[in-house]
Amino acid sequence: MKKQVTTTPEIQLITTTGTPMVTSMTVAEKFGRLHKNVLQSIDGVKKECSEVFNRLNFKPVEYLDTKGEMRPMVEMTKDGFTMLMMRFTGPKAATWRERFIEAFNRMEQFINVEMQKKAKQSERRGELEWQANRATGKAVRSQMTDTIKVFVEYARSQGSQNASRYYGNFSKMVNTAILGEQANCNPNFRDTLDAGQLMFLAMGEKVAGQSLLEGMGAGLPYKACFQVARSQVTALGVMLGDVGKFPMLLGPGVSANALMMTNGKVA
Repeated sequence: MKKQVTTTPEIQLITTTGTPMVTSMTVAEKFGRLHKNVLQSIDGVKKECSEVFNRLNFKPVEYLDTKGEMRPMVEMTKDGFTMLMMRFTGPKAATWRERFIEAFNRMEQFINVEMQKKAKQSERRGELEWQANRATGKAVRSQMTDTIKVFVEYARSQGSQNASRYYGNFSKMVNTAILGEQANCNPNFRDTLDAGQLMFLAMGEKVAGQSLLEGMGAGLPYKACFQVARSQVTALGVMLGDVGKFPMLLGPGVSANALMMTNGKVA
């Protein structure tokens, strides 16, 4: 990953993973010391510190010198720099210690602000994704309800005396197959689902509706139509896995629209 470089008054810090760091070259320049002597001081600090501390706070790297040759250098965190400063004394050293600490603090504040911005942006994207998947789910459910209405008349024409029960039967079947039994305990459960769960529920309802249309189109007995639809939705539920455990198969930012099925198959 390319290093981000931020310049504060007189001091340049770098960051590759969101942690402010300073190079041994910058320390040597500002404290008026030879770079090789700074490296020796760092080696002395590392001998006194634990392996874990050294690994987290001192990163050996290389730089290209004016002769075009690679030379050793060390990148240090604020904690690593603080340990090194215990070896630097005198009024000038004290002045630069303060300036470096100020630079680290400013950098940390900047990073925190940027992280908060990204968190808010991510939260906003999540809200928009939820709203989009909720709207798509309503549209798909409306389509399925229209299909069930046709199916109810289809069943009645074949002698069913309780065809109207299929409205509830289909909803319970899809909810259970995709989300589990708990989905049928709360009539407003959809508002408690996350964007991914809404997306998968819409997929189940799409499969159920399409299966019914195909069954009626083939002239199947109404009970067989229901059994085939339940079989296909159950298979989809198994593929997706138990709610809360399935992985987001296509990564973040995928809306329900992008995963709608055609002819009863996952696109």
